[in-house]
Amino acid sequence: MKNKIILLILLFSSIASLGQQQKDYHIAILGDKQIPETILLLKQLKEEIKSVVGQSANIVFKDSFVLLNDLNLEKAKNNYQNMLESKDVDLILSFGSVNNFVIAKNKTFPKPVILFGAINDDFITFPEGQVTSNTPNLTYILTPQSYKRDLLQFKEIFPYQKIGIVLDKYLTDIYPVKNTLDEVFKDIDSDYILIPINQVSDLDGQLESLDAIYLSGGIFFTKNEQIALVQKFNDKKLPTFTSIDKYFSDCGILLTSQPVNNLDQFFRRIALNIEAAVNGDNLSHLPIYLDIDSKLSLNIETAFQINFPLKYSFLLQTNIVGNAKRLSSQKRYSLPDVMHQVLEQNLNLKAEQKNIELSAEEVKLSKSEYLPNLSASASGTHIDPDLAEVSNGSNPEYSTSGNIKLEQVIFSEQASANIKIQKELEKATKESYNSSEKNAILDAGIAYYSALIAKANFLINDENLRVTRKNYEIAQQKYDAGQTGKSDVLRWKSELARATQSIVNGYTSLNQSFNELNQILNNPIGLKIDVFNTEENELGRTKREHWKFFNLLDDPFLREKFTHFVEELAIENAHELKALQYNISATKRLETLYQRSKFLPTVGFQGQYNHTFTRDGKGSTYPIGFSGAPDGYYNLGVQVTLPIFQKNQRNINRQKSFIQREQLNFQKDEAIVSIKKNVNDMILSILSQYSSIELSQVSTEAAKESLELMQVSYSNGAIGITSLIDSQQAYFQAQQQQANATYNFQLSILQLERIMSYFFILHSEEENQAFINRVKEKIVR
Repeated sequence: MKNKIILLILLFSSIASLGQQQKDYHIAILGDKQIPETILLLKQLKEEIKSVVGQSANIVFKDSFVLLNDLNLEKAKNNYQNMLESKDVDLILSFGSVNNFVIAKNKTFPKPVILFGAINDDFITFPEGQVTSNTPNLTYILTPQSYKRDLLQFKEIFPYQKIGIVLDKYLTDIYPVKNTLDEVFKDIDSDYILIPINQVSDLDGQLESLDAIYLSGGIFFTKNEQIALVQKFNDKKLPTFTSIDKYFSDCGILLTSQPVNNLDQFFRRIALNIEAAVNGDNLSHLPIYLDIDSKLSLNIETAFQINFPLKYSFLLQTNIVGNAKRLSSQKRYSLPDVMHQVLEQNLNLKAEQKNIELSAEEVKLSKSEYLPNLSASASGTHIDPDLAEVSNGSNPEYSTSGNIKLEQVIFSEQASANIKIQKELEKATKESYNSSEKNAILDAGIAYYSALIAKANFLINDENLRVTRKNYEIAQQKYDAGQTGKSDVLRWKSELARATQSIVNGYTSLNQSFNELNQILNNPIGLKIDVFNTEENELGRTKREHWKFFNLLDDPFLREKFTHFVEELAIENAHELKALQYNISATKRLETLYQRSKFLPTVGFQGQYNHTFTRDGKGSTYPIGFSGAPDGYYNLGVQVTLPIFQKNQRNINRQKSFIQREQLNFQKDEAIVSIKKNVNDMILSILSQYSSIELSQVSTEAAKESLELMQVSYSNGAIGITSLIDSQQAYFQAQQQQANATYNFQLSILQLERIMSYFFILHSEEENQAFINRVKEKIVR
């Protein structure tokens, strides 16, 4: 594990020594390669060293004493030798794997040397229990970085089977990396591939068979090269782990192991070691290990991008980084997108559509009663020869015959009534479908706004986590400086755990809301989706023009007229009422059927043609002088049927249909009352939430400003921890209230649109404007 402090090995600028009365103490700095970003860190280190050692000596840094080897072993040897030979150099501070490899091979050290922990634990061969260098004039500052520790931790998080170990090629030239990894993987049930790189293109063709990446190289790449390096892994959807530099987390590495301690701890340790050397202490007696606690960071953006299977228990122990607003998705939805897709893809609507098709077939079936029924049949018979012989030719022993029969209903009150009834029921089915369609749109809208609320809460919890972590770091710094007690640190640690749990809960709710939306939209449940609100401007305020229509509610003189208008409109457009009315018409026609069927007969026509094809055997000929029946003949007839008494069933059925019609009328009246109630309830809800939006926005802005002031006051020791926690909680509660108020207001408007059976989003601007004008003409006059 390397922190940014390790980048000190790579930089260096000129530092002019300040003239002081103490003796001058010259420090040489040996690095591997310069990275400009670490110049500020070197400045901080210089200030820390002078602050600690300033009473004992005048620390001098010269440009000529800052030497880089550019990852070249020979140059590293020469740089070290030159500093040993220089009479002006009093101490050598060495950074980097190449320098430390070269210097550590020496058996004696003429000048004090401090090697800062760029050597991996797996390559160190100190005897067990040794905590000092035991070498005169030499000490190390080693942080507990280990391939084995990292790979075992990664394996616990993600059970990889074949992992790629990506590291800088120069390391494989100077350290026994392959042998070390072979030993490490004796305790890990997985395979690995070693991938040394000098440039990003060295990865080409080497990632295909892998399911994970451990990155231990690329620290000297440019920022663009580092981003390109990580992008190659993420494009392959490979989980990644590193402990060399937390910047890689910003580049998109999934997991980064870093120390939780701040830089002051590293700087102070280096400064204390230099102070010991200045005071003549033997460096061989100084502790070589720097005990630090590591903390995993998870890039939430990358986790979404590569579909990483997150363990919730793991999230509780992880520092979540990355911009939660930029979570990757396969498809993003606005409210119009949701509405249009639900009309096209919703399975319930598709099932309801089949009811319309079935009712259309029922109408066709009822009409078919007036279509002719034509049938044909053929037969062959054999009768007893003795009987055939005495039949005088009327029943031959063998015969074949056929007939064609035609039946046609000319008039039937029942058939006519059924046609009318089925047509009414078809209309009722269509209205039921229209109602289901609008309900599906509303359900999709509810799921959409639920997802927006879940997303807003997730982002709020994410911000809360970051603020809590910042306050925790402030408390830790104050404790390290002796400005506050341990209780503040423990309290913020508890708050940090609570904030992490909240973001885990928010993450769960967000995914559940996405699953619900996927189900309604007939998407695969696992589809990665996102929602965004096109109806908000940059300030989060609504911008839908037709909402001006609902602003009429704010006028108490127009509100009552507006409410009555919406009631009338909702009743006029209600598909449920229309469906009930069609059902009422059907029962009324059924009632008429049972009343009229006593007087109206059923009239039918019937015709039949019979033909004998063959006559053989005994009895197949007629007696002499008798012509017999013709081979073919027909008959025609008209049938009139008038039922006189049918067990009193007509009267009973008529009474049943009357009761059914009364029942439907009661349901219709109840539906009207329910519509009026829903209109009034929704209007009251809109009024309440409209005011909540403005108030919550003012509250959020005030709470944010208060939190910022409290943080400054807490840092300066002007207030206690309780005041800061209360301020932080007030701010994030205000944010949640504002998000809930905004989206619930939008949802209430959508629900009112459903009651009116008129969704503005599904109509053109011209239609909407005409609708609004109609409302204004109705209520303003």
